[in-house]
Amino acid sequence: MIIDDYNILIDVISELKREVLKLDTQIDSNNRSIKEADIYLNNFEEPEDVRVFSPRNKETVYKEEIQKTLKLKEDYARQNEQLLQKRDILSKRLEKLEDFLNKENHKFTALKIQEEDRKRIARELHDTSLQNLTHLIHKIELCGMYIDKDPVQAKLELTIVSKHIKEIIDEIRGTIFDLRPMTFDDLGMKAALERLLNRINENDCFEIDSVIEDVSCETNLVMVSIYRIVQESLVNIVKHSEAKKIKFCFRKINDKCVIDIKDDGKGFIQKDVDGERHFGILLMKERVDLLNGDIKITSEEDIGTEIHIEIPLTLSIE
Repeated sequence: MIIDDYNILIDVISELKREVLKLDTQIDSNNRSIKEADIYLNNFEEPEDVRVFSPRNKETVYKEEIQKTLKLKEDYARQNEQLLQKRDILSKRLEKLEDFLNKENHKFTALKIQEEDRKRIARELHDTSLQNLTHLIHKIELCGMYIDKDPVQAKLELTIVSKHIKEIIDEIRGTIFDLRPMTFDDLGMKAALERLLNRINENDCFEIDSVIEDVSCETNLVMVSIYRIVQESLVNIVKHSEAKKIKFCFRKINDKCVIDIKDDGKGFIQKDVDGERHFGILLMKERVDLLNGDIKITSEEDIGTEIHIEIPLTLSIE
């Protein structure tokens, strides 16, 4: 579905909603008129004792008015039957279109999530691997200058280049792992998260207390996106928090994936979150929003940061 068709569908749904609203307004107006007619007709009813002693009652005197009002009441009732039938047809059509739109929204959500991943990968490659490779090109050019005049220095430079190339290979391997953790496909989310925690703590910089349940969802893209959110949260802690302790809880409660992450780092002032320094947090919030989830971040300077996330596992992205 191209974007122009999507916008046309939005317009059609909006027009149908306006039509249904007009019908509801007209039906309400007719119902008020029927009620007013009933009140008007009640004025012509007389008590039994008055009817006995009166040769001419109100029903006789105002016969034409009563008949006219009854006819109007019947007309309003008949018109309402037609309006309700039309409203029922439009409502069913509107419901089908909205269901279709919801499915398309999920597809757009999936595309947006994928686009965010592409941007993240491009940013990581540009900030690390590409810059390092550019630096190595200069090193190799320098070696070319040394090779005749100072072979020993050239050899030393080449040793450094070799070491850096190995580091870049490790960086690219890490990026490839992040694209689709093999553990995720083979063993599930629990094993993937355990490996992620081990990776961020490979130098034993943190004291990590974790509780990880094996949460699953019918839609694989949702689980991959949840993994990305957790990954971004933990990477932010490693890069910026200066924390020593991390508490991590990942579980399922009432068809929702519930994530709690807490660190004892330096924290931050929450009103400053919109800055570039906290781009990772903004990215997390956008990811959670795309999954119709909720995220709450509380942080105090020199005390630490707490993150609470709830994401529905019933979201279907085709």
